[in-house]
Amino acid sequence: MTWILFSIIFILLASAAYAAFRGAPWVPTWKRDLRRIEKLAQLKKGERFIELGCGTGRVCRHLAKRTEAETFGIELSFLQWAVAHFLSLQWKTTEIFLGDVFNHNLSSYNVVYMFLMPETYKKLRDKLTSELQSGARVISYVWPIPDWTPSYVDRTEGSPDIYLYIKK
Repeated sequence: MTWILFSIIFILLASAAYAAFRGAPWVPTWKRDLRRIEKLAQLKKGERFIELGCGTGRVCRHLAKRTEAETFGIELSFLQWAVAHFLSLQWKTTEIFLGDVFNHNLSSYNVVYMFLMPETYKKLRDKLTSELQSGARVISYVWPIPDWTPSYVDRTEGSPDIYLYIKK
C-alpha cells in the first residue's frame, strides 16, 4: 500500500514539475486583480475565453460567474487540472482541458489570458499570431509579450501590470 501511495505522489509531483519546466511554475493570479482582467477582457455573450496554463482555473471560474461567455482553461499538470476541473463543474459554460498549450488550437477563442514565464511568451508569440482571428484579445499578466506593442497597459499601484493586445 505504501508503494502505491508513493507512486501516486511521485506521478503528481512529476506532472507539476514537467508543467513548470514547459511553461511556468504554478503561481496563481492574485484574486484582487481578477476584476482588472475582467474589465480588460470585455467578454460578451457567446464569446470564448481561454486561460493558458490555468492552474486551478481561478480566472476561468471568476469570468464564468460574472459574464455570459464560454470559459476554458488548459493545464499540463494533472493535479492542478484535476482541481480546476472539479472546481469548475458547477458552471456549464466552463471546460478545463488537460494538455499542452502548444498543441491546443487557439483559433476559436476571442480572448486569451496567460500568466506564464517570459520565455514562454516568446515561444507562444508565433502561435498566437498565426492562430488568432483579427480582433482577438490577448491579456498578459505581469510580463509583456516580446516585440508586441500593447493596446493598453493597466497599471495599478501595488499590483502587477496587465497588458492587453488586440490582434489586427
